Amino acid sequence: MTRSLIIGGLAGLASAVLTLTVAHGLLGFVLSYLAPLPLLLAGLTHGVLAVGIAGAVGTAVSGLSGPATSAIFLAFFAAPSAILVRQALLARPAGEAGPEAEPVSGALEWYPAGRLVLWLSGWAAGLFVLALLVTAGNEGGLPGTIQPAVEKMLVAFQQAIPELAGKGVDAADIAAYLAPLLPSAMTFGWLVAMVLNGVLAQGMAVMLKQNRRPSPQYRALALPRFLVVLLAVAALAIVVLPRDAAFAAITMTTVLAFPYLLQGLAVVHGLAAKTAMPGLLLAAFYAALVVGQLGALIVVLMVILGLIEEWAGFRRHLAGTGTDRENN
Repeated sequence: MTRSLIIGGLAGLASAVLTLTVAHGLLGFVLSYLAPLPLLLAGLTHGVLAVGIAGAVGTAVSGLSGPATSAIFLAFFAAPSAILVRQALLARPAGEAGPEAEPVSGALEWYPAGRLVLWLSGWAAGLFVLALLVTAGNEGGLPGTIQPAVEKMLVAFQQAIPELAGKGVDAADIAAYLAPLLPSAMTFGWLVAMVLNGVLAQGMAVMLKQNRRPSPQYRALALPRFLVVLLAVAALAIVVLPRDAAFAAITMTTVLAFPYLLQGLAVVHGLAAKTAMPGLLLAAFYAALVVGQLGALIVVLMVILGLIEEWAGFRRHLAGTGTDRENN
C-alpha cells in the first residue's frame, strides 16, 4: 500500500508536469505526448491501485492551471490509463479459454491486446460524443467552437512569417475548412499517443523486471468481426449525411478504422519476421510512415491491409501451423 502510494504519487506528479508543458513551445508540445507514460508505467508495474493514485494526484496537480486543465487530464489521461491497466492485468486459467483458444505458454491466458485497443477506441468515441453534447448549444456546434481558436492560431502564424501574409491567404476561410477535420485528426493523434505510451510502458516494465504480465504478442493482434460492420456504417454515413454533419461520421470512421491500422501493422511485422533483417526492414518502414503524404498513404494502405487480414488470414499462412492470432 505504501509503495503504491509513493510510486503513484510520483507518477501522477510527473504526468501532470508533462501535461502542463504543452503551452511551452514545440519541445513542450512533444513532451506532453508522454503524459500517459508515468501513469501506465505505475499501473503495469505496481497494479491498479498505483495507477488510480497516480491519476488522482495528476488530476489535482494539473488543476493548478485551472479546472478545465484538470478535467482534460482526467478525461484524456487518468481515466483511460486506469481502465487500460485494469483490463491489461486481467487473466484467466488457460484451460477456460475454450477449444478454439490459441496455445498459451504458462498457466494463464492474459487479456488480449486486441480487446485493449477496442477499449481505447470506445473511450475515444465516448469523448467525441461528449464533446458534441457539450458544444451542441454553441453556434456551429463543435466545429464552430474550434474555428475561432484555429483562426487565431493561423493569424499568429501569418504574423510570425510575413511572407505568408503577403500571399493574401484568408485565415478565416482556412479555419472554416480545417475546423470540421480537426476532431478526427486530434482523435487519431490521441489514439496513437496512448498506444505508443502503452507499448513503451510495458517495455520499460519488462526491462526493469517489474512487469505484472508478459508482453502481448503484438503481431498476433486480433479484432472481433462485428467491428467491420460498425466501420462500414460510419463510412457510409460520410456520404449520406449533409456536409455540416459529415464531420462526425469522419471522426467515428477514424476511431473505428484505427484498430485495423494496428492489425495491418501486425501483418507487416509478421512479414518482416520472415526476412533475414526484420529490424532494418521495420526501421525503413516506420521511417517512411512519418514522411508527410507518403506516411498518410501508408496509413490508408495499412487500414486496408488490416481489413483484408480479417478474411485472408495472412499471418495464419505465414505461421504455417496453428494460428498467429490472439484468442478473443
